Amino acid sequence: MRRFLGLLIIPLFLLAGCGTPEVVMQPVPIAGGKLVPIAFGPRGPIAGKANGFEVLYAASNPGAVATQLVYKFAFSAPPGTQLSRVIVDDISDEQNGRLVDDEKPWLDSDRWRTETKPYDSKDPLLAWVYTISHTMRVYRFTITDKAGKQTVLYQVTGYPAYIKAAIRATWGEKY
Repeated sequence: MRRFLGLLIIPLFLLAGCGTPEVVMQPVPIAGGKLVPIAFGPRGPIAGKANGFEVLYAASNPGAVATQLVYKFAFSAPPGTQLSRVIVDDISDEQNGRLVDDEKPWLDSDRWRTETKPYDSKDPLLAWVYTISHTMRVYRFTITDKAGKQTVLYQVTGYPAYIKAAIRATWGEKY
């Protein structure tokens, strides 16, 4: 009986390795022709992690007015962390820019969250929405704690062509 159980367990261990998702580092182009290594799993980009911090989300949502877009960002922090500054930059391409500069960041249950001001559809930072193909945006989180230690996290958010088409349609664009 013991031998039989042993024979059953061995294939289970072997099969368990087959289900482990492979993570690969891929260079992703950013502004200035540079490349940033980003971790990708079988379902796409993996949340940026370093020094106990982890990106929870980096997304955009419609604003209060149909021709506006608002960015939303969040990350978790190690317990007991005190922050002095958080900066979030869109470093994806030449239409890059600072989206958040929080000089008084607040953690709620070890989580930092924010929402940007609404960006108008004609803002140069939103030029990526007007391209037809799939777009990957790269966001750089620069987190500074009270001791002055900086942690940099990169987060890639993909915007499929059909999502961008829906945004453009909401903005009144005809293509």
